[in-house]
Amino acid sequence: MNDLDRLRDQLIGRYRELPAIERAIVRLFSVIYESVARTSFLECFNQTAYRDERNRLFNVSSLKPHIDRLVEAGILLQEKGYGPRCHPLLVEIATRDSIAEGEFESFAAIIKRKLPQPRARWDKALSFDSPGQLIREARLSIYRRDLESLEKLIEDYRKTSYSDDHLYLLDIIVLVCENPFDLDWFRTQPKELQALALTGILVKSFGELANAEAAFSRLEEICQEDPTTYEICLWTEQAIERGQFEKAGRYLDRSFSDPLQAEIGSLRGWLAFIKGENARAIEEYSVALKTLKKTTGKQKIYFPSLSGLFFIFALLKEGTPERIAEAAEYTSWAIRNTEHPFGEIYSRLQKLIAALQGDTRAKDAVIDGAIAPHEVSHCLETLLCSMCLYWMDAHIAKKHLPRLLLPLYEDAKRSGYHWLARETGALLFRLDKTLAVEVVEDRDLPSPLVDTIQPREPWELSLSALANLRAETPSAGKSSATLRLAWFITLYSGDYLLQPKEQKLDARGSWSRGRPVALKRLRKAGELDYLTPQDLKVCGHIEVESGYYGQTEYRFDRRAIVDLVGHPLVFWEDSAGTRLEIVGGEPELRIAKQKSGKLILSLSPDLSDREEFLLIKETPTRLKVIEVKPEHRRIADIIGKTNRLEVPESAREKVLTAINAVSGLVTVHSDIGGGVAAREVEADSKPRVHLLPAGEGLKVSVLTRPFAGGGPYFRPGKGGETVIAEIDGERVQTKRDLALEKSLARTAIDACPTLISFEEEHGEWLIENPEDCLELLLELRELSDNVVLEWPEGEKWRVTRQAGLKDLHLKIQSQRDWFAVSGELRLDEKSVLSMQELMKLLEGSPGRFIALGDGQFLALTEAFRERLAELRSFSEKSGDGFRFHPLVSPVFADLTEEVGELKTDKRWRENLQKFRESQDFTPELPSTLQAELRDYQLDGFRWLARLARWGAGACLADDMGLGKTLQALAVILARAPEGPTLAIAPTSVCLNWIAEAERFAPTLNIVQLGTGDRQGVIDRLQPFDLLVCSYGLLQQEEVATMLAGVEWRTIVLDEAQAIKNFSTKRSKAAMSLQGDFKMIATGTPIENHLGELWNLFRFINPGLLGSQESFDRRFATPIEKYNDRTARESLRKLVRPFLLRRTKNQVLAELPPRTEILVPIELSVEEKAFYEALRRQAVERLSESDSTAGAKHLQVLAEIMKLRRACCHPKLVMPDMDLPGSKLTRFGEVLDELLENHHKALVFSQFVDHLSIVRDYLDKREIKYQYLDGSTPASDRQKRVKAFQAGEGDVFLISLKAGGTGLNLTAADYVIHLDPWWNPAVEDQASDRAHRIGQKRPVTIYRLVAKDSIEEKIVDLHHHKRDLADSLLEGTDASGKLSTEELLQLIAEG
Repeated sequence: MNDLDRLRDQLIGRYRELPAIERAIVRLFSVIYESVARTSFLECFNQTAYRDERNRLFNVSSLKPHIDRLVEAGILLQEKGYGPRCHPLLVEIATRDSIAEGEFESFAAIIKRKLPQPRARWDKALSFDSPGQLIREARLSIYRRDLESLEKLIEDYRKTSYSDDHLYLLDIIVLVCENPFDLDWFRTQPKELQALALTGILVKSFGELANAEAAFSRLEEICQEDPTTYEICLWTEQAIERGQFEKAGRYLDRSFSDPLQAEIGSLRGWLAFIKGENARAIEEYSVALKTLKKTTGKQKIYFPSLSGLFFIFALLKEGTPERIAEAAEYTSWAIRNTEHPFGEIYSRLQKLIAALQGDTRAKDAVIDGAIAPHEVSHCLETLLCSMCLYWMDAHIAKKHLPRLLLPLYEDAKRSGYHWLARETGALLFRLDKTLAVEVVEDRDLPSPLVDTIQPREPWELSLSALANLRAETPSAGKSSATLRLAWFITLYSGDYLLQPKEQKLDARGSWSRGRPVALKRLRKAGELDYLTPQDLKVCGHIEVESGYYGQTEYRFDRRAIVDLVGHPLVFWEDSAGTRLEIVGGEPELRIAKQKSGKLILSLSPDLSDREEFLLIKETPTRLKVIEVKPEHRRIADIIGKTNRLEVPESAREKVLTAINAVSGLVTVHSDIGGGVAAREVEADSKPRVHLLPAGEGLKVSVLTRPFAGGGPYFRPGKGGETVIAEIDGERVQTKRDLALEKSLARTAIDACPTLISFEEEHGEWLIENPEDCLELLLELRELSDNVVLEWPEGEKWRVTRQAGLKDLHLKIQSQRDWFAVSGELRLDEKSVLSMQELMKLLEGSPGRFIALGDGQFLALTEAFRERLAELRSFSEKSGDGFRFHPLVSPVFADLTEEVGELKTDKRWRENLQKFRESQDFTPELPSTLQAELRDYQLDGFRWLARLARWGAGACLADDMGLGKTLQALAVILARAPEGPTLAIAPTSVCLNWIAEAERFAPTLNIVQLGTGDRQGVIDRLQPFDLLVCSYGLLQQEEVATMLAGVEWRTIVLDEAQAIKNFSTKRSKAAMSLQGDFKMIATGTPIENHLGELWNLFRFINPGLLGSQESFDRRFATPIEKYNDRTARESLRKLVRPFLLRRTKNQVLAELPPRTEILVPIELSVEEKAFYEALRRQAVERLSESDSTAGAKHLQVLAEIMKLRRACCHPKLVMPDMDLPGSKLTRFGEVLDELLENHHKALVFSQFVDHLSIVRDYLDKREIKYQYLDGSTPASDRQKRVKAFQAGEGDVFLISLKAGGTGLNLTAADYVIHLDPWWNPAVEDQASDRAHRIGQKRPVTIYRLVAKDSIEEKIVDLHHHKRDLADSLLEGTDASGKLSTEELLQLIAEG
């Protein structure tokens, strides 16, 4: 008997001993099921026949003692903030008693009448706020035997509930029937209900190893009566799990013609496998799988049941490569079904099979894979994952598995699942023969699963991996040699430099870049045995010369390149991977016809330089070598020194005769035809774009090649019309359309904006940026058949395709409290990229082009790239995909509307529906709010109410003085009927909260948490109660625990910057608070760094901004350190729905102007000397300090503090010093002028002792003033504020920290800051005590700053270190906290 069973027995005993009236109370509570207010229960109970001892209806007083006793006895449970309910372990016992007493129907009718389940307005479906409500209605149907209504209840629940709990019909039936399982009662239930309940109870009992003998015996009774095939399958599976093999076999020997025939076959296969009949098992499984495919009409489908697992083991046991491959295929089919109940097991088996096939990484994955204890996972998952580890590495298994498996073994025996116990025992016996496990006999387990695969040593797995490798068929022309000679050319000014290099074949089959070979070695023909005949011929051109000082030098003669024609291994020196084609050529005789009719004969190239050969770079990867022969020289001499022979049109026939004579010596380009007989072919005018890798970019040239199959290249529109060439040994000629060539080339260039944006030089474009290159390839791709792209051999960049959102297939499903997103990008019918692969590739691709390897790139549309960037920013990796917070759903909803295919689960759709309903929701302002809201305040209330409706928290970050408290009170009032509210504020602001609540929301019951019986105060809270608490009390552990025990309807943190530091007690206490709606109000959501925003959002919307480490990596560091605008925009988009900020300038046109004036203070000579001495001492002390980083930072701050105090008044550093303070003197002058003109002033300083000096000054001058600092009691603060507002005093001295927030001091129209604070936002907040709603006069703010001091540097920082919240909302720059080095710089610079 487990602990729950013992507790249930105790509760039943107490219940049976109760007086009759109290048993009746428990029975009614059991039928009501969920928590119910005592007053509501009283109404229901008085509808029954039961009366009190005086035979009168019960009232609150007469019923209370009974309920209190039941709560004290534990029979009823009552959590804080909720009404009582029947103990879950007793609820079904009591309800069944109500049936036995004949009360159930009347109880049910009363509940339907007095506690009706509301219906949705739009379709009259029952509306559920909690799973408990659904269970109550379902229990009523079950106990009334109204099974038809159950499906409708579940449908209504999924349609109307916002709960994250997924409840299924089977879960509820099991909950009712198994709590506890009463066999006698169960037999009386409808057969349909019994079948469903037994399925749930027995499947659950095996997974959790719970005892379910009574349920199993009932199933056996049913199978002996008139069972369905499904019931036989269920019983047989249970019988096998319990080790009743012979009995199971007798059931399976029957004949079946049912759709479940495939499942029957699968069970037969499992049983045969257990009995050691492996061949028969495979046969049974194969037939069953064929039946399953036929039944479902699907080819790639696998058994969904537990028995299907053992088909995989049967195939592995046979062990042939073919069977292992078959197992791999079936495993992949099972994994493809993401709903498969044993998906985790199949995933581990997939890795096991891959390891058996030789994948060493898969072996490591099996060994390193986590194995969950059976208490937190399915028992079979624990056992089978342990088996996989044992088979892969028995040594590790023996070390770690026994302590994991012994509890599994014991629980399996205890719960009656003897087959599982025997399999576990067999594995334990292999691991440690000393363990107290029963040795399995053959008859008990003929073929233990552990013997399916023999455990392998690492060296055996390695040999297996080698044996499974297949030698690749060598590609054509691939040399088997491991060394070769490659030739590298540098071309300059018509000449060249030749460098031979020895290349080596590495283990991956790639050739090295090569190392230079000494020409001396190459000259000795026999020294290198890998040289080809052509290599030797080129090496024959190596010359030996004696230097001036007698040394020997080796070089190639100029004709060496002639023998490189046709060599397969020639490369450009500056692009080592780019193969160069060297072709032989001959001079070209060009006959051009002028407009006048004259014929011009010329040779190309010009041979006047008397060179033996000429080099022409025909394309970026093609070098033509023209060897100049004597006959070419004679033709050149005939044409003349100017290389231009003019002939009149009348001599056309003679020219043709001449052409025929020389056409065997030169290539003829003629506008008038002629030459030797050659086959006429059609000219190809299509532009050919040559692309040559150059560094990280490309060199691009646009050419034409009149002969499509080969021959020379030309600049489009240049050269002669008629071209004669030899192609594949045949003399051919064609007539070019020069105008068309030029037009097509121009069209192609104009269609490539990237090409146009670069300058053309010598017929080439150099594009150095890879992103630009890929844009060009995409543009060329669009031209498709209109151009030909030509790459060097072995080099090719290719944008395979352009992908957009329509190509993305997404799947979104719930994953605990988050949503998991997975998917794939379909590249073509055969190729897909998983979401994880896509995101990983995206990380290394700054633009929209993603490298796929082997020179292939995928182009993403700009919209797609932006969406993926959002997905990466707003989610985090999880398993094989990503996960995101439910509150980010609206961002992803936009994405999902644009993808090609989307699969989602019910919770996602419910989540979106909830969001959309909240956006359509038009909240009504509570009629009891005694205030006329301004338009922006009404907008703020509606914004808060919609977020509350959605289930999200809110950060109201309006400027100081815009009425954040009033907006909060409006939403509190709207939500007050459903439960109590908690408002937390600084001590100085608590009284303001109470005053404003009493004024604007008189229907709220204001309770201030102070001394006395705090727990009693909290326990008595009701709807409409507003508990006001200070941050000081919150951080007390006892108070924090009390407050955390209440489920608040609304929680408001005012001046929430008080919890900005996550490590403080008050922050930790705030995070423990539980509330339906949490909001914070703060004018400064960020004062120093983004970590503060993260902590505030951790309170209102936990998890939305991720962990602190994740937040720093994704947002804080990029924004604060690198000013990353993309990261800042992503963060802004993420927080924008939950953060509302309006400035006074935006919403208060009637607010008077605010003027800020910097008042520089010239320190006296003595003060300057004193300040400089302090500064130098500080520099000296800090330079000698060898403290740790943290301590050093504190030391620097301490020295800076001393300098800042010296700027205020020398006495603040040296009390005995008798120096007058220049700042005090200037303050007096400013104050005199203000008072003479009947103004009132607020005076702020962060130093209380500085305010003391000012107080002495005012006292001497008999100037009336009010005073407030951190030591002022809360009650006195409000009195002094009211006094000042009423005209008592012309000056209000306030310490910056104590009075910078929560005060309304509009009687003052001047503000004086005696000393600057690091963060201007804090000063602004203090200044807004005067410049706020209610102020009718212009407000002037003076800042007194000592010249040439640390104060000036702090003010300087104000210009750069603006509020980060504004940065996020408005796009301005911002910096974070100052480092130790930056602080030191402030001192060192004087």
